[in-house]
Amino acid sequence: MFKSLVKTFVEQYTRNQQLGRELRVQREEQERRWREEDRAVLLAALAENRVALDEHNRTLRRAAGVSYITLRCHEDTWTFMARAAFGVWEPNWTQSTRDPYDRIGPGVSKAGRFTADPNLPPGRVTKAEGGMQDVLLSGQNLVLVLDALHTATTAELSATGARSRTLYDRLASFTAKLDPGAPPGRTTGILCRIDDSLHTQYVGGRPSGGTTGRGTSAPLLRKVPSPAPATR
Repeated sequence: MFKSLVKTFVEQYTRNQQLGRELRVQREEQERRWREEDRAVLLAALAENRVALDEHNRTLRRAAGVSYITLRCHEDTWTFMARAAFGVWEPNWTQSTRDPYDRIGPGVSKAGRFTADPNLPPGRVTKAEGGMQDVLLSGQNLVLVLDALHTATTAELSATGARSRTLYDRLASFTAKLDPGAPPGRTTGILCRIDDSLHTQYVGGRPSGGTTGRGTSAPLLRKVPSPAPATR
């Protein structure tokens, strides 16, 4: 009787061990399939974010002919682009020239970390409500921003690649409207909207004496003076 019970216990134990091994194999196989599926989705997303090199070169050639444009975007959007193109930037900055207090511009340590000169002296970044701002950007720096975003579209982090591709497409769609054969200076003062916003202040064109949703009269953004020509 005792031997029979021992034999039954051993057989049951053996079956349980075998069942456990089979379940582990099935689980590992399922996890492997999930990893392969996730990897395939990631590779597809990365491929979708990429911009063909010949298309990128055409965009850069058109952007190089820009005198300067005004980018209208949220300060976080500009910070993302500026950090990619110039190495450092903070959302509260309104200039790239040195600021001893590191409040409206870079202090000594951060000014030394620029990988390229943003060429944004006082007056070229104008703040508005809701974090929106106007940035007067030269053609040379437009090229730097486009090239940095193009590089970032290949980031392994798909969120970074997707964001970079969206911003790249917004800027590229602007340059696609340019006529390379047009006389110089035609792009001066052009407004290029980057962000989509549902706020009433930023929908449609610049209001002329109208009222906002709060019933107060307010311009979209303060008028940005045209910068004087400067030799880089």
